[in-house]
Amino acid sequence: PHGADVRPDGKFVVVSGKLDPHVTVYSAEKIRKAMAGKKYSGSDEYGVPILDFDSVKEAQAEVGLGPLHTQFDDKGQAYTSLFLDSAVARWTLGGDFTKLHGQQPWTMVHKTPVQYNIGHLVAAEGDSVSPDGRYLVSMSKWSVDRFFPPGPLLPQNFQLLDISGSGADMPVIYDAPIGVGEPHYAVMIKADKLKPWTVYPEVGWNPHTQML
Repeated sequence: PHGADVRPDGKFVVVSGKLDPHVTVYSAEKIRKAMAGKKYSGSDEYGVPILDFDSVKEAQAEVGLGPLHTQFDDKGQAYTSLFLDSAVARWTLGGDFTKLHGQQPWTMVHKTPVQYNIGHLVAAEGDSVSPDGRYLVSMSKWSVDRFFPPGPLLPQNFQLLDISGSGADMPVIYDAPIGVGEPHYAVMIKADKLKPWTVYPEVGWNPHTQML
């Protein structure tokens, strides 16, 4: 497994297997019951018990090649990065979230191509208990031919997707080249939640220790 992302309500964990075109959804309640009932299929080399797969699985959704990480929106949908497909997959959640989208649960809705080889992705408050939806950033590992070549080292590429629509409506609306360093994990929050200082509170303030 690669990414393990908890749904906003905490009821399910979405796990992507990298070499498996499916994402597997595990139920937190089933996991607790399996642990209480000791429903194990064996132990690993360190003696840690392995939960029985069928006892804890809630669903699987086929999303595409190379699924890695998942974020969520405010309409009961999930977004998974597809490294080999170079795409972002939109798919529907089940359970209580079905009433938000009114579609078949645990089903892929659309894939938007991104450039290229996406790894991580970040949606607006997409890993919080109250996702904001609207926007998602594809943190792509390669830009290849998207920009004027600055030299032998090509930049990575952040691409902004508009996810406010439904169905196949989730276009790339902006490209932003990023310098040296493969992009990993990010969090997007509303700007009005940030209260930064514009000046330090006292002369001689140490920004590392947060004291004089």
